[in-house]
Amino acid sequence: MFITASLNTIPDIVKNGYFSEQLEKKLAQQYVNLEATLLRAKVLRELSKAKVHYIIQSAIQDEQSSLAFLFSPFILANLNQTIIYHSQGTRSVFNILNRYYQVEQKQNLKIDDVLEALNIYLDLSDTSLNDVDFFYCSLIKALCRTDVSQIFLVTGLALDTQKMAELEQYFKVKIHYIRTNPQDAIIDSSKWNMRKLFFKNKDEQYIALCEKFATMNAQLLLKYGSYNQEQAIQLVEDMFYAEHIYEKLSVYAEYMQTCLQHGVSRNQAIFLA
Repeated sequence: MFITASLNTIPDIVKNGYFSEQLEKKLAQQYVNLEATLLRAKVLRELSKAKVHYIIQSAIQDEQSSLAFLFSPFILANLNQTIIYHSQGTRSVFNILNRYYQVEQKQNLKIDDVLEALNIYLDLSDTSLNDVDFFYCSLIKALCRTDVSQIFLVTGLALDTQKMAELEQYFKVKIHYIRTNPQDAIIDSSKWNMRKLFFKNKDEQYIALCEKFATMNAQLLLKYGSYNQEQAIQLVEDMFYAEHIYEKLSVYAEYMQTCLQHGVSRNQAIFLA
């Protein structure tokens, strides 16, 4: 696909996966010259002062425990990291976020503007791509950013770690692989009691859920090398009790909802005129 040999590592990362014709057409529409964009980002990345951490998560279906990672951008933001979280807008994701803002409503917002204001951006794509195509599309999108310093790949797909290491070395960006288990089930997100999840008063069910979520999200913290496993789990679990995740989510939701309302008002004014 690429002329530069090192870039041809990208389509080989997913074991038994490949770039579909649909994906190639999509990339051709999004990028005038994808190879040049990737190479330019590689050069400018070393000069960038900004450090963005990019989380790519495969589609989360109903009752999958991997929904725990939806909270990872808010957890890392509490540790003063700048985060882009990219996943697909599935029902389980909307079940959570729609309680706080109209997440399904399309917005004309620049990612960098939101990052400058909040240090968090949730990029929730449509669900038209299959898992492999979404993975590759998201990875390329991350590698095209000049400010990305770390990429977290949260997926049930089997990845070639040797190819990942080659890509990591070539692009001078750290790439972490966190494999999820699609068969690991939890209660349906539509039935969650968010106050029990985010606040101190929890019954046994939510104590166990928060312990599970803390253990899963601790995997991201361990990649930084600043914590051991026990410290990482305890730190994340404390955030579920001390309302820190709720506070970050609330601020993000308020910002996005305000942007939505202003956008609607502006569009209505134009229509009425």
